[in-house]
Amino acid sequence: MNIVSTANDQYAQHLGVMLISLLENTKNRELVNIFIIDGNISKTNKKRLNKVVGRFNKTITFLMPNERLFRKLPSDSTIDYITKDTYFRILLSKLLDKTIKKILYLDCDLIVNNDITELWNTNIKNYVLAAVDESFILNPIKKRRLVLELGLPSNSLYFNAGVLLINLEKYRKDKVSERIINFLHSHPKLKFMDQDALNAVLQNKWLQIDYKWNYTTYHWDALPHVKPAIIHFCGRNKPWNSDIRYKEEYFKYLESSKWNESEEQ
Repeated sequence: MNIVSTANDQYAQHLGVMLISLLENTKNRELVNIFIIDGNISKTNKKRLNKVVGRFNKTITFLMPNERLFRKLPSDSTIDYITKDTYFRILLSKLLDKTIKKILYLDCDLIVNNDITELWNTNIKNYVLAAVDESFILNPIKKRRLVLELGLPSNSLYFNAGVLLINLEKYRKDKVSERIINFLHSHPKLKFMDQDALNAVLQNKWLQIDYKWNYTTYHWDALPHVKPAIIHFCGRNKPWNSDIRYKEEYFKYLESSKWNESEEQ
């Protein structure tokens, strides 16, 4: 199981929480390989991250993106808490060795509550990726944006890119990275940047999976009976800055990670 995430130094602690939750809940953790796209994570925090996963006899492979590839792309979203670091996942196919044909991409602002083996074993042979839909919670104005800005059909689904099971072999074959970059060049004012571009490029070429695998903040009220396997803290309000639902889950794993202990201890 090839797990990929991305973080900058500001989000290193939250990445540590995500990783401890993943490893504590995955039974066959010996099969897990961890890759982190490095958005300038400090040496101290890299040591902390490796200490977190080292308790499970794991090490992290840090991937260094070439930021020159992003210079001509829109520098920021129209939403101020989304930065250009989100672009890093566009180049997963180029950052990872060609022998790696399948990955599970996880944002770092989430926690894993169940074994991800079931998700990993999802058959995506005929799809570029599998993801969770968010289109049903969009109001008419937001749905109209998908039509006008992204060129999606009015009845199209729209996935959240925080959890992506990716068929990397097909991703490369279909030149998805290049197509996303071209779309971003021609659409410089996208609200959700690469997530919007991914949806535009991959319409009808992705597999919809159960909401439990990416139970985002926007799903909580709309689907209250879902038992989440992955809780994703989307939006501005996070457990570390707001009093929101599932906050206690985040702090449970933060304590378990022993993040605040000195790396020398």
